Amino acid sequence: MNNSLIKSTVKLISLSAISLALCACGSSSSSNKTNVISKVNNFPSVIIGQVSEVTSNAITINSHTVPASSAKVELDGNNASLSDIKVGMYIEVETNGSQATEIEYDPLLKGPVYIDGDTLSIAGITLNNAQNTNFSQGELLEVSGYIDSTNSIAVTYQAVISNSQEELELLGNISNLNTQSGTFNLGNLLINYQQAEVEGALNNGQFVEVEGVLNEGHIIATEVDAEQNLNFNDDTQTELEGVITFVNNDETLITINSKWQVAINDQTQFEDGTATNLITGQWVEVDAQWQQNNNQLLATNIEFDSSNTASTVTNYTFSVSGQVSVSDNIATINGNNFTLTNQTRYEDGLTAQTLNGQWLELEGTYNNSQALITEAEIEENTSTLHLKGNVTLNTNNQAEIWGYISEDSSLSQFTNQYVELECQWVNTNQVRVCVLDD
Repeated sequence: MNNSLIKSTVKLISLSAISLALCACGSSSSSNKTNVISKVNNFPSVIIGQVSEVTSNAITINSHTVPASSAKVELDGNNASLSDIKVGMYIEVETNGSQATEIEYDPLLKGPVYIDGDTLSIAGITLNNAQNTNFSQGELLEVSGYIDSTNSIAVTYQAVISNSQEELELLGNISNLNTQSGTFNLGNLLINYQQAEVEGALNNGQFVEVEGVLNEGHIIATEVDAEQNLNFNDDTQTELEGVITFVNNDETLITINSKWQVAINDQTQFEDGTATNLITGQWVEVDAQWQQNNNQLLATNIEFDSSNTASTVTNYTFSVSGQVSVSDNIATINGNNFTLTNQTRYEDGLTAQTLNGQWLELEGTYNNSQALITEAEIEENTSTLHLKGNVTLNTNNQAEIWGYISEDSSLSQFTNQYVELECQWVNTNQVRVCVLDD
């Protein structure tokens, strides 16, 4: 199967099965009901999604019922059988076109529950739809689900972990990195990585996967993975289904479930919609091809599902243009810091080492207090700036967005609003004629 990114963080969904999964957490669907196996010879090579039904000889995922009686099954790194797969689990299925050859399940999270009033979280990630509110502080829980555009997890499968020494699996963006003590935080959870095997560079804002054990309220890590490499074979046909959590301004790049970046080009086909329907909160089914040379998934077809569209949440994304200064992994415009991560996509031949001093457009998402850059590209038109974010009052009582103030007071009408604007650049941090970008 593929690497830990696919196994641990990408469990894309079939939303139509969520209500069933929440009612059936911890149990497989009835095997007394005869399942109608899909009679096809063109299943995608890889199908990633949520289990909606399991029988003795087949599994249903993303509306496909795939013969699976002879498939190799692995749960959380251990050999298993088809009967061990439960409704609501997010799995990866490899096929030979006509039947499943491998089925793999890895939890999205395994960790201690933090309780704050009515809110449950693990490693700083809020759990929505979790069953049974009678959790104890620090109780260990296994979770499968999907990450939405608010950086929360919609739980579709859960199981209590009774073994306090079981190896846990966590993910998130690093904060409070201390290289001297060998620690960092994932949300409110302290990770000690002094004795861990570390893959990739560790920086604040970097997305990582962590394996380790709980020890007196913190995690002693055995592995920390910050590389985020995909190991698909070239031209692998993949089917993904989930919620859009990021769209760039050019509608050429989307992120699904806050993890999978998918490129879009002129050859991408759309069903039941157009590129203008690519908005955060929109549910889509994506057929994509892995391009080894470009190190990307390229969408060949995107199908919109209006019946499964969640409330659109846009104020977790940002866009800003300006001259950038870079230090370590922080890009700064007008005194505002934006974090480069291992998930940042560089366009126009840029690299992390060539950003300093250039006029760039940065786009990305918020995670807690960090603005994480999803895409960086050269800003060719410096006379008109695209700015998306919150308009606030500065210490001089002037309306500003990303450090820009308007010489004609055109920003004032948007004070205390989250907006998407086009402004004419004047000089330094001054703009004028700011209007809503429709």
